[in-house]
Order: sequence, then structure tokens, then C-alpha cells
Amino acid sequence: MYFKKLQNEFFLIYKRIRSNFFIRLLLSTGSIFYFLAYKTRLLFYRLRLLQTQKIASIVISVGNITCGGTGKTPLTIEIAKYLIKKGYKVGILSRGYKRKITDRENKENILVSDGQEIMTDPERSGDEAYLIAKSVSKAIVLSGANRIQTAQSALKLGAQILILDDGFQYLRLHRNENILILDGEKPFDNGYLLPAGELRELPDSIKRATSIVLSNSKNPTLKTETLNKIKEYASGKPIIEMNYKIKSFKGINVIRTVNPNEIKDKKIIAFSGIGNPKSFNDSLIETGLNIIEHIIYTDHHNYEFEDISKLIDIAKKYNIEDLVTTEKDAVKIEHLCGGAPVTFWHSVLEITWNTDENFDKILSNIKS
Repeated sequence: MYFKKLQNEFFLIYKRIRSNFFIRLLLSTGSIFYFLAYKTRLLFYRLRLLQTQKIASIVISVGNITCGGTGKTPLTIEIAKYLIKKGYKVGILSRGYKRKITDRENKENILVSDGQEIMTDPERSGDEAYLIAKSVSKAIVLSGANRIQTAQSALKLGAQILILDDGFQYLRLHRNENILILDGEKPFDNGYLLPAGELRELPDSIKRATSIVLSNSKNPTLKTETLNKIKEYASGKPIIEMNYKIKSFKGINVIRTVNPNEIKDKKIIAFSGIGNPKSFNDSLIETGLNIIEHIIYTDHHNYEFEDISKLIDIAKKYNIEDLVTTEKDAVKIEHLCGGAPVTFWHSVLEITWNTDENFDKILSNIKS
């Protein structure tokens, strides 16, 4: 627990000081080595020194070029639901980032859901894989770093179309659709590669995408600036705008769902361990909630009883009865807050599009 707390504090310090000139200069040295490594890898694939493998299935990749926070998982869920309605048997392949592995035999490949029931828990599958399995009950969901193996397992279970969650950088697997999702406000973060910034790749990698989804594009001025930047590399590829708002709040330790108006103006404590906590915070403000404090953890934070106890103490300090988090965080605290003297809620998101032909455009290579 001490190590996790230290990791969280280092992450928050990094966020605060990385804009400092001298710190950025130091981190930029690391970015140079990162640049050389990732460009060399791309070159090896281009020269076929590293191989991209085709499998006997349609593959759709959903990914980004920054470290989290763009809405990959909600988009993956929406695409899966759309394809299932079309009559396809869908398999979803998740990396399972920050999952806890105890079973040596399942280190590379964990069946999260067989399309009928969930077979594991969020600690072993990873929070995103578990959330996807809960949200798309008819999808086959697998978690593992080796997506070739999980793809083959999904096919054996009857999957007809595979969705690669967070797959833009996973070049080992050939894909029919390469959907890139970018944040409408900060598509390229601060413009620097890791570790000086949060870019996994430079903006010219947009050329590999078959379509671009622009999320969180509510600010008209920022949206125009972002679109102009993207169009430099998009080469006429479809650009679809996607926004999400909070539709309701669902109880984590109570069996109740409320619409935002029912807790509007209430004082709440917010907490989250996601890639873009600002977006979550803005969504809560839009619903009219009065956020007294927002506790921010590292992305994919693994909660423990001590975390929940601390949150309860903060709520008591302000005489607050309601704490709100994201759906991704909620799957990891269900077993921790059952007897809490305060109410834990998670937001339920609703996705909106700027066009009625969204899936036709981003899945243009998939024939019905």
C-alpha cells in the first residue's frame, strides 16, 4: 500500500512540474530515446523484419496516440453493441493493463466473458476488460498482452468480428479498420513524446488510421483548432465527433439509480483513477453537482480498503453523504464499500454523435 501511495504522489507531482523548463529539458532527453525506439520499431515493420499477422476474421482496432483519457473503452463498447445488433458474434481483445496475475497458466490469456457469463474479476482481467464484459454481455471478452493468442482463442469460441481495444500501437495484428480516437481539447497533449509529454507517437501517425473519432469536442474554438491540426495528416479520411454526457448515477453500495436532477446542487466528493480526470470533473459540473473535493489517483488505480476508508473520512470531514466516481473505477470498489456509512455512486455515460451515419463512416470497410 505504501508503494502504491508513493506511486500516486509521484504521478501527481509529475503532472504539476513537467511544464517547468528545466524539468521538461531533462525529460526531453528520455523522449529522444523513446522517439528512436518507436521509429525504429515502425521501420522494422515497414521493412518486414517484424511481421504483421493476418487471422481469419475481420479485425477492428480502436486506439489513440496519447496515454489514456480519450474514451477508447466507451467507443469500443458502442461499436460492439452496434455489431451485435447487426447479428455478428463479437470478440473483444483487451490488453488487461495493470491486472493482477496469480495463475501462471493464464498469464498471457484470460477469458473474461464467454458471451454468456463473466468468468473472472477485475483484478485478474483488468478494469477495462471487466467493464467491457459487464457492459456488453453478449460479447466474448479476453484479456492478455499477446493479442495474437487472444484473437485465436476468441475465434475458437465463435467470434466473427474482433475488436482490438487500445490497439493502435499493436502492429503485430493486421486490422481491417484502424480507428484513431483523439481528445478534442488536447489531441497531442503538450506536443512532447513520453516522458516529457503523454504522446505515444507523433501526430504524423494519424496517416495509419482509417478514420478519426474526435471526443470531448464541446468547445467550438478548440474544436476548430484541433480539426485544422488533424486535417494536416488525415488525407480526407472521415472525422467523426463524439461527446459523452452523464445520463444517470447508479448506486455502488445501494440498489438505486437516479437521474442527475435528483442529486443536483448536492455537495459531493468525487474521486477517479482515469486518464483524463478533468473530463470527468467537467461532466459532473455540467450536471450541476457541487464538487467539494476531487481525489485523483493514477490511471487504472487498484483500490484497497485503506483508500475507501480515507474517502469516507474526507466525506465525514465535510459532512457529505455522497461520493461519485466513474464506471471504470466502480468495478474495482464494489466489494470494498458494501457496508460504508455513505453512498457511493458511479456515473453512467451517454454517447452523442454529430452525425447519424457515424458507424457507416468509421466502419466503412466492414460490409453488412
